[in-house]
Amino acid sequence: MNAFESRSRTLPHRRLLGGLSLSAIGLAALAGCGDLSDFVKPITPAEISGEWHATDLVITNASNPTISFQPLAAGGAAFLRFSIDGDFQSIIQTPGQDDDVETGTYQIEGDFILVEPTEAPEDTIHLAYEFQTSKTAFSLTLISDDFDYDFDGDGNEVPALLFTVVIR
Repeated sequence: MNAFESRSRTLPHRRLLGGLSLSAIGLAALAGCGDLSDFVKPITPAEISGEWHATDLVITNASNPTISFQPLAAGGAAFLRFSIDGDFQSIIQTPGQDDDVETGTYQIEGDFILVEPTEAPEDTIHLAYEFQTSKTAFSLTLISDDFDYDFDGDGNEVPALLFTVVIR
């Protein structure tokens, strides 16, 4: 395998993946490897544990794709933390607003990273992933079609699609 090592997972729901493509690095890695089975390896908590900084984050209203929120484009920031013992935390910072902090636990199961929020454990979020490593960086692309977000600040979250790329 070349300089990149990738571990990809796909969502069973084709409606989300129709609008999303593999990252350029993922395509480069796929083009450079002759055996696709090299890409179907589960990740481990040890591989993803640590602090991650978002380089791309798009949250799209599932029922109206013309409505989306891009906190990074608005001057914000987003961070994820996966601990080796299964704790999870996400922070989305948007100028002029309180931080949106989510805590919970996670586990890696089959094709997904499953996040169970502390405030709503019954609302497990299934995150399909693409994990890439190189000699100098780690990248994790996460997508989900069972995410909720309050787009208009009225306190009511609606179903949303999540796409984010984080690096460590």
